[in-house]
Amino acid sequence: MHIQFLEDIKHKIGQYVFQRDLKHNKRHKSVCNLEDAKSIGILFEATTKEEIKEIKPLVEYFFKLKKDVKAFGFVNSSQYDECHIPKLQYDFFNKKDLNWYYKPQNDYVKNFIKKEYDILINLSDSSCIPIKYLVASSIARFKVGKFEKDYDIYDLMIKLDKKEDTMEKLISEIAKYLNIINKEK
Repeated sequence: MHIQFLEDIKHKIGQYVFQRDLKHNKRHKSVCNLEDAKSIGILFEATTKEEIKEIKPLVEYFFKLKKDVKAFGFVNSSQYDECHIPKLQYDFFNKKDLNWYYKPQNDYVKNFIKKEYDILINLSDSSCIPIKYLVASSIARFKVGKFEKDYDIYDLMIKLDKKEDTMEKLISEIAKYLNIINKEK
């Protein structure tokens, strides 16, 4: 019971800080399609090799389009595995990089949120608190994520049917809408 009480307090303080950071985020919002974007940031959960594999086609797709793409994954562990070795388009952070109320803090994190990506894509939901902080803190111009009721930190939200709710379908829908949004006729 005592541990749950502490977790609840940490969560409430974290929620307060999250809302405060969201209000103070000075970013220049602008709708951006894939054709016009030069830089794209991707946030995702990267605890397992399979989770990293799932987003690889999206990273490769953007890279082939000659976009400056960075995939930044959260490893829900205090240890890294061999699949978490940083590569050209991939960086990772883990539990050791979180403060006591789950806010990510290290140089990789600071660099990611300070970069003014044309498009920021979050492939996880709000249950991943560290990624939620990064989305709120980022100064990206156009933020894209999965639809969640009463969760309005995105400029574009993708809603999937329950039976279609897979990472592959989410990636497909994001790519589709980024290709057609705000296009001149």
